[in-house]
Amino acid sequence: MSGRSIAVVTCYRHPDYVRARTLRRAVVESGAFDELIVVKNSSKGAARYAQVVVQLLRLVGRRRPDAYLVTFRGYEILPIVLLLAGRRPVYYDEFINPVEWFVEEHRKFAAGSFAARLLRGAFRFLMKRTAGILTDTESHADHSAELMGIARERFTSVPVGGDEERFTPRARIPHEGLRVLYYGSMLPLHGLPTVLEAAVEAGEGNEIELVLVGGDDATRSLIEEASSRGARVDYRTWVDYELLPELISHCDLMLGGPFGDTVQARYVITGKTYQFLASSVATVVGENLESGVFTDKLDALVVPQGNASALAACFRWALEHRSELEEIGAAGHALYEKEFSAAVIARRLALAFRPEHSP
Repeated sequence: MSGRSIAVVTCYRHPDYVRARTLRRAVVESGAFDELIVVKNSSKGAARYAQVVVQLLRLVGRRRPDAYLVTFRGYEILPIVLLLAGRRPVYYDEFINPVEWFVEEHRKFAAGSFAARLLRGAFRFLMKRTAGILTDTESHADHSAELMGIARERFTSVPVGGDEERFTPRARIPHEGLRVLYYGSMLPLHGLPTVLEAAVEAGEGNEIELVLVGGDDATRSLIEEASSRGARVDYRTWVDYELLPELISHCDLMLGGPFGDTVQARYVITGKTYQFLASSVATVVGENLESGVFTDKLDALVVPQGNASALAACFRWALEHRSELEEIGAAGHALYEKEFSAAVIARRLALAFRPEHSP
């Protein structure tokens, strides 16, 4: 593939979201292309669409790339990339299927409604025009293929992975009791109510503290209600991304989840789970179609989704077995290297670029 180039296109309010960064790196390490061209927005508002389109037009006018990879949230810019690419292959990182998100997860459109059928028809048309579709997990690929009526062979699962330069094993900071860390965007799949109810159930004795980062006023209200019933919560609305590894080193048990027991929660390994595993710390994951890669109390702690009592029991077990958490974290890190590392992502991406994946 001498001299072949690929443009990796990102049009999202977070243009350097970890998924986009890991895919850019994986393109280089896959060896499938000789030149990587990054096309991304700098504005977070509506102007980002115009910025990306202008960059794509300039690129086409100067020297059209041999291929394109559209990263999350790609479904908005995908039609334009397909149009400008012509006969050149376009690979699409679906990551979150829009029909799954709008219809099944958040129920913006009723299943079977005209809007839901129109959405499915439009994106099925676009997806079938791509050279290949990326998802984050095998089960997500299975679900999307069935949901959209597209051949399963067109999909390749590529793990999200983590920022391996930032999230690395480091010394733990000693302290009293058990500190449990949870951070994120508080979407339904993450299961914040389950986490807080578990903190209430495990709150007796004041030995277990939940360190919680993220959310909004609604999150604060839920925390205040849980605290009034005995949960011990250290709440922070925001922690800079660069400071997360330091925060992790001050905690004993990480909540990767997902704990929400929603449609989307069945198919994912959360981004924070990869970060925790890469950091070599004991991590709690929610049991779903992807959790079979973990072994409970060996390389992770596995609990049923949507089950606050099971999660509370997990907290108490961790408190009573503090000495075993370091070993679980180390085994989790070994699992990360084997199944989710940058090298694995590069190999999986190379599979997606095989000619037989083209239409």
